Amino acid sequence: MIKCVMDIEHLQKKYGNGWLKHYNSLKNNSKYTKYNVKRRQHWDDFDHYREHVKQLTEGNKQNVTNIHKRGFNSYHLDHKISIRYGFDNGIPAESIAHESNLEMVYWKDNIRKADDCKIDDENKWILIEEDLDTVE
Repeated sequence: MIKCVMDIEHLQKKYGNGWLKHYNSLKNNSKYTKYNVKRRQHWDDFDHYREHVKQLTEGNKQNVTNIHKRGFNSYHLDHKISIRYGFDNGIPAESIAHESNLEMVYWKDNIRKADDCKIDDENKWILIEEDLDTVE
């Protein structure tokens, strides 16, 4: 195994409970950003699309009802029309990340949902827009 400064086990042994703070500082250090760039070169198109949707979602999340309940084992921010469906059907990332396509869902329900889609009055415009684009 190649020893890497980013090795979490190494940081846990060295810093104990404070390992995460050191990991984040190393990760954000410009000296180690090459590591992240090199890793991203192996991403496929879906990985890039998903990352773009997530970045756009972060900018839209403040308008989602009950966003303050968000947590790992409480509520998740869910894309009603899934990111996978958006990618597979050529829907723009901006539409999938739109606030009308976001909702807070209990974490277990979100995991069960996986890539299933929920269409309602708020987000059906995304699919209508997609159909119009395929006709042109």
